[in-house]
Amino acid sequence: MAAVHKLDEEQMRMAEELLFSEEKDMSFAKSMFFGRFEPTKALPYSHLKVDEIERFHVFMRDLKAYMSENLDPEWIDRHAEIPRDVIEGLGKIGLLGMTVPKKYGGQGFSQHAYCKAIEEVGSRCGATAVFVNAHHSIGLRTLLIYGNEEQREKWLPSLCRGEKICAFALTEKNAGSDVSNIETVASYDEAEDCYYLNGSKQWITNGGMAEVLTVMAKTDVVTPEGTKSKVSAFLVTNDMLGFEVTEKALEKVGIRGTWTAKLRFENVKVPAKNLVGQLGAGLSIPLGVLNFGRITFGASCTGAAKFCVSKSINHAIIRNQFKRPIASFPLIKEKLSRMAAYAYAMDAGTYLTASMFDRGVEDYMLEAAMIKVFASEALWEIVNEAIQVHGGKAFFCDQPFERMMRDARLNSIGEGANEVLHNFIGLVGMRDVGLELQRLEEKSHHISEFASFLTGSFETVISLFRSPEIPLKTNELQEELNSLRERYRKFHWNVVKMLAHHKEGIVEAQLDVRRISSMAISLYTSTAVIIKWENDAHNGELSDAELEIDLAKARYYLHMSGDTFDLCVREIKENRDEGTTSLSDLLTDLD
Repeated sequence: MAAVHKLDEEQMRMAEELLFSEEKDMSFAKSMFFGRFEPTKALPYSHLKVDEIERFHVFMRDLKAYMSENLDPEWIDRHAEIPRDVIEGLGKIGLLGMTVPKKYGGQGFSQHAYCKAIEEVGSRCGATAVFVNAHHSIGLRTLLIYGNEEQREKWLPSLCRGEKICAFALTEKNAGSDVSNIETVASYDEAEDCYYLNGSKQWITNGGMAEVLTVMAKTDVVTPEGTKSKVSAFLVTNDMLGFEVTEKALEKVGIRGTWTAKLRFENVKVPAKNLVGQLGAGLSIPLGVLNFGRITFGASCTGAAKFCVSKSINHAIIRNQFKRPIASFPLIKEKLSRMAAYAYAMDAGTYLTASMFDRGVEDYMLEAAMIKVFASEALWEIVNEAIQVHGGKAFFCDQPFERMMRDARLNSIGEGANEVLHNFIGLVGMRDVGLELQRLEEKSHHISEFASFLTGSFETVISLFRSPEIPLKTNELQEELNSLRERYRKFHWNVVKMLAHHKEGIVEAQLDVRRISSMAISLYTSTAVIIKWENDAHNGELSDAELEIDLAKARYYLHMSGDTFDLCVREIKENRDEGTTSLSDLLTDLD
């Protein structure tokens, strides 16, 4: 069978739309690819806003009390349903519209506060956390960011109160991570000033119970190059004629309490005023809302991770084998240390990214993608090791770990498969470096222009040889900070080498791109850990004993992360990629 090794024209167009969209101020993560540390993008560390502190503590007290009394994750898992009265209760507390401005019926909390709330939900019930994320972080968020004032005033209040549920309908049989394959079509009828929607969607979280759905569909858009088919977003309500839920709650491995549906649209008449954002907005809408959702995704994973770590430590202390606590055995010590270090880094990375959103940083898409990939993969290891620490006890359904394992399995698939996101992180991150190298090559043919260009690019060139300054005062982690600075430099060096080696072929060099992505994640999470430690060490909120434990967690993670980085550097130089490709092609009969 002949394989297609190159992206088709439509995929290339979508890639260019993503990679070469309007210029924005360079993000913290993108600056890492130049070997730079941009303090204004990462500092200060995340905090609650001063005017929300007291109100937030009351909110969290009420949320915890409500969930302790009404949220039964085992019942939800067994019955594959989150009771509607529980949803309405969460709405009354304010969770379902937590970051929405008060004028639209929300609570007006910061992203930091919302992440703290979702972390608490995630520590109790993965299904409920996913439901809230789909409703608030993705579905409702679409209206808030891209909707017009009329749409916000009409829909947001009831959605914030939980009186209505919303969903985001993107995925289809042939379209998921590859948005270019969307086959649902919205055809404009000028006489009626409406769109007729035809097609189907699958695996839509909350789709079986939502009264309001944001549906992504192809539309004809007039451009300077002629009429083209582009993706647009529409508000659809479940009472529109021709809308059908063909399966309201698909049987799933995990997060069983969420209703994940299949939907059909047959000549659904959608008023033109229900268009969300610009006609043919394309990737900007799903990317915009998923960026927000991925931050809270990290918070949910962090909550589950902390639960597993706490339970595992307690069990290892009280469980005796061979006349001693299992916590005294080196193999168990290693598991507990890795679990605790990962959970600490998940927390640090999540709230560093949340702080960027709260400060109004324009571009945080790479940071959000990195924390999603890191948190999902770290949680999977933590849950697996929690089961191992608990032994046979964890294998039975009277313990929460088998449910948590099933719930956690979705995390590396949902909201962007991790393989796709690794590619996204690597390629988007290297894009600006590649453009600068391209300009360098072009200018090199003209001596006067080349000298001028080198003067303007002095910072980029010098970063190949000099580690960046990182303005943090952390005597306890100074050695680790120095190592991190050097890895920033090595990262830029390896990015330049890889781009020079692959040139345009970098798009297909996915194994190397994943190494660059893994190095970026290592740098970002290590940076977050040091920033978190430095913040906590000086804010006076933790006891000396707590700080001692956190310092050990931070140091342990920084060493683990450094090992991951260094392994990627070695594999860029020497790897088995040819053998990997050859074996796979033999197995699949692709060439």
